[in-house]
Amino acid sequence: MKTRFFIVFLFCASFHIQAQQLNVGIRLQKTQQMYWENGISAQYSFANFKPNRLFVGFDFVTSRLGTAMNSNALKQDSYIFSGSWYFFKNKPFHLIGRLNTGYFNADLEYEIFDDLPSSAFLLAPEIGFNYSPKELPIALNMGLGYYLSMQDENKSPGTLQPMYYHLTMYYKLFNQKK
Repeated sequence: MKTRFFIVFLFCASFHIQAQQLNVGIRLQKTQQMYWENGISAQYSFANFKPNRLFVGFDFVTSRLGTAMNSNALKQDSYIFSGSWYFFKNKPFHLIGRLNTGYFNADLEYEIFDDLPSSAFLLAPEIGFNYSPKELPIALNMGLGYYLSMQDENKSPGTLQPMYYHLTMYYKLFNQKK
């Protein structure tokens, strides 16, 4: 409940902060040799501090909108907060360095699995590319990341695989030009 409240608060607060650029969109993510996890993504850049270079963001990805939609695959959710640095500021193509942190939870569904670990904190460096044409209000972001294990071997969920890649399609809101 606290997590959902915090997410709603962060989303509402983002509209009251004067942003240089606010991007919202959908994220398609694949964990290497595991599930498709799809969801929503938002990121913004402050007008007065490194505009269009430093982005702070939030992603929610879930297998409920991917592999687990019409199957018996495990339902798992990830809440990801990120900081991104965009290189090549004045070009339509950007190299991105990103650091993600967050929370992972797998719904194991049956009581027999209650003793197995089902949640973990996330920390993942990521590298990616962004294509953001100046004439259009859209941006495409591709990234490759690696979840660093912050827990002992037997205390991490078995469905949390380290390597992932994603495609995020953003719509640019409040894109102010200076």
